[in-house]
Amino acid sequence: MAKTRARGNGQGTLFRRGGRGPWIARWYDHSGARQERSTRTTDKAAAERILGKRVTDTALRRDGVIDPRAESVSKQAQRPIAEHLDDWRASLRAKGNSSKRVKMACGRAERIVADCNFRTLADVEPARAHAMIQTMRDNDAAPRTINGYLQALKQFMRWAVAEGRLAVNPLVSVGMVKVIGQTRNRRPLDVEELARLIDAAHRGPAHRRLSGTGRAMVYRVATGTGFRAAELASLTPASLDLDADPPAVTVKAAYSKRRRDDRQPIRRDLAELLRPWLAGKQRNTPLFTLPDKLPPMVRADLRRARAWWIKETTDRHERRERRRSDFLSVRDSEGRVVDFHALRATYITMVVKSGASVKEAQELARHSDPKLTMNVYTRLGVHDLAGALDRLPSTTPEPDEADALRATGTDDVAAIVPRDTPTSSHDSSSAKCRDSLRRPATTTGGDPIPLDTRKSLPRANKDNAARSGAASCGKATHRTRTGDLSFTKAPLYQLS
Repeated sequence: MAKTRARGNGQGTLFRRGGRGPWIARWYDHSGARQERSTRTTDKAAAERILGKRVTDTALRRDGVIDPRAESVSKQAQRPIAEHLDDWRASLRAKGNSSKRVKMACGRAERIVADCNFRTLADVEPARAHAMIQTMRDNDAAPRTINGYLQALKQFMRWAVAEGRLAVNPLVSVGMVKVIGQTRNRRPLDVEELARLIDAAHRGPAHRRLSGTGRAMVYRVATGTGFRAAELASLTPASLDLDADPPAVTVKAAYSKRRRDDRQPIRRDLAELLRPWLAGKQRNTPLFTLPDKLPPMVRADLRRARAWWIKETTDRHERRERRRSDFLSVRDSEGRVVDFHALRATYITMVVKSGASVKEAQELARHSDPKLTMNVYTRLGVHDLAGALDRLPSTTPEPDEADALRATGTDDVAAIVPRDTPTSSHDSSSAKCRDSLRRPATTTGGDPIPLDTRKSLPRANKDNAARSGAASCGKATHRTRTGDLSFTKAPLYQLS
């Protein structure tokens, strides 16, 4: 049976399928696409009013009176927020994020949505977010934990804005919780501590699913690449290129913290150690089977290494000193701890100690800011700083240079002129004058005059000699007046 149609003179069409049932409205929207919707009514007059409303809205959108994007945002904001979360989860997976990261981010966002009772995107507002932060503080949540949950929610809202589901992000004004200081101050290991830790792991028993040999290899790779725990867990034999120049290990973007493929060069000795480790392993199987919690594993190996180190000596005094020291300690006297992430700090500190430039250290650490590399992950001791000073050019003269400086009289020591050194007539006369002042006075026969018998020139005779030719009024005449004090004061040395 033919469809019953009612034409609206270019204003849309109404028809009924099979001549019965509700009226169907058909029209062209503002973009020129044909639309077809049921009016859900059998009343033709009501169907015509519905069609007229849709045609009028189309004209308003076409002329710019109604913003189609704003209308779409309005509709999306009324959808249940759970549907948006499902779409966000699918978007994260499509971008290549690891399942662990997707689960953590979506789980945190879903928890906040449930705690704040957000039903739609329109319900998200800063006041409820601040109330959530205060509630977590009251429950003694750490600042970094609060920031982790808040960051997941803000990431979800940014995605909604980028997808056209929200016009603006309502959480822009909500800032992160201030973190005062480092929640965990880590201590890098020195070379001897690292060697003993690897040896203790190699000779120690299995921990969970990881053997002692496996733990030793994990520590070697961690301190040879600076990889984080999640990055190490993602490695497969296909990630290693041991025949390259230089050898390198690649971390996929889904597991790298900066979300891009990282190709990290390694030393050749580490590459040679990894060759037998790859024997018999499938290309895409995990290189290491790491336990869920790594800090207990590191602490057990560290305590075992420290116990063996203390027992190495038989001297009671030496053993007592070793127990007091921070060598191989899980927590030192300054409160710094050694955990699995401290191996990354060990790698970066060793890179800096090797003399690498700031840019080289930043690239090997894979940091976006060199301040993070140098101020947070690098720890230098007093001996390292003293070694840096030893590499500075010396400003202290050598012995030969010091003698030359003393000869010129520039180091507050009188110049010493060798007797066989030729001098000018002026220098010779000056030297004779100085020698005459330094030699003791002698008699006519050449014998020295005793010091206690020497007398200075009488003051009267000196005054008379200085004032000869002066007028009775006390003024000198014939230009004989002088301001030289040596003529008015007794000499400070004995005249012969």
